[in-house]
Amino acid sequence: MKTLKIPAYLSRRIVGSLLGLTTSLVAAQNPPDLVGEVTLLIGQAQVIGTDDVVRTVERGLTVRTGDRIETQAGGHVHIRFVDGARVSVRPASRLQIESYSYSTQQSHGSAIKFRLDEGVIRSITGAWGEAARERFRLNTPMAAVGIKGTDFVVRSDANSTAASVYAGAIILAPLSDCGAAVGSCQNGSEKLLSADMKGIMLELTRQQGSPQFVTAVDLLASARRPSAGTGVATSTVQPGIGTGTPAVSGADVNKPLVNEARGIELVEAASQTATALARANQVAPVLPQSPQVNQLVWARYAWVRDGGFDTLSKSFEQASAAGRESVAAGMSHALFRDPSPTAAVLATADTKVNFRLADSSALFQRFFDLGVEAAKVEKGTFLVDFTRSTFGTQLDVSSATMGAQNLVANGSIGKDGAMQSISANARILGGMTLDGKEAGYLFEKDFSNGALRGVTLWGR
Repeated sequence: MKTLKIPAYLSRRIVGSLLGLTTSLVAAQNPPDLVGEVTLLIGQAQVIGTDDVVRTVERGLTVRTGDRIETQAGGHVHIRFVDGARVSVRPASRLQIESYSYSTQQSHGSAIKFRLDEGVIRSITGAWGEAARERFRLNTPMAAVGIKGTDFVVRSDANSTAASVYAGAIILAPLSDCGAAVGSCQNGSEKLLSADMKGIMLELTRQQGSPQFVTAVDLLASARRPSAGTGVATSTVQPGIGTGTPAVSGADVNKPLVNEARGIELVEAASQTATALARANQVAPVLPQSPQVNQLVWARYAWVRDGGFDTLSKSFEQASAAGRESVAAGMSHALFRDPSPTAAVLATADTKVNFRLADSSALFQRFFDLGVEAAKVEKGTFLVDFTRSTFGTQLDVSSATMGAQNLVANGSIGKDGAMQSISANARILGGMTLDGKEAGYLFEKDFSNGALRGVTLWGR
């Protein structure tokens, strides 16, 4: 039997025709505004239609364009759409289906658009979304999310929007700067997040002009299903969408974005970020340009043997010049900052800030021969929660004798800006400027063959 070989151009036409035929069959079997059905219900939820009629959610309930799905505190709803897409609406969430259509003849006739007013959803793209990625959009009150073949999670509240990715990639941008009604917003303020960028997510707050890479957290954890006994409707959970297991959507993540030139720039920027965050659970990236720190100065005691490796610290006379005041002092170093009014306290309108490493200096003192060798701070993160007066930090430090080490610490910040660690695998103390713009801390750690010591400066 001879095998019939179909030319590539003809096979593409056949696939396109089959997609059009599938779309026509779906349209013939369902009313134009009927776009999906509920496949899972936990707890309580309701659907409000465009006619303001409220329907109690149950398994098998059909959903239509314009419907708003609202889940209660213990409610959790799964929806399967006509093209195979799936959306999980988590507890205490409100999601509206603004549009869900596809046209093989006219691309502008395709539009998949959701609005998440509050809460958490997980979305897995279906066939229509795959075929017309440039016409997919999820809006929150603050942000616009476009896709590139995607399984992603979005959390929205009054002050922020956060997003993480299981498969593919998303583009997140401020909604206020987005002129397009559908598709990705590519106006210079957007950021791309892909699934291979482990340990980080995107967050946009009211205080920020553009999304920022921040430490990844489980966005679904804040909307977990209730404990047993809350009224669970029996159903088969759709693979991947109700658990932490990524679903396989068959997405072609290499399909071009609507703006190919801008897409290349975003992918390159995201790749650089992913390279800098190669370790799993690594936190937000250190940006190429270091921030400026002008109000803080480290001083080193004269008796400290530095082997010429401490290039950051100054003498006490230099550090205390111009009336600078000491904010933190250890056994080897002291941190000075610009003078402040009497009784002044730390004051800032910010809530949470990811500081960037501006400068560092470290050394390792060997015990066996009393020698000193250079140590290098490879990368670091420093997150400050001003509302709770707490901080969390992490450093990757290495030297020839010590090898690679990871320092982790969490601590408190006093009203005077002084910082002290509460839990850590090293000794850490430091301080901040009273405007909350700059920070610095000393770190020390003992080993069987020597001691690690170093200082850091952080800015925005």
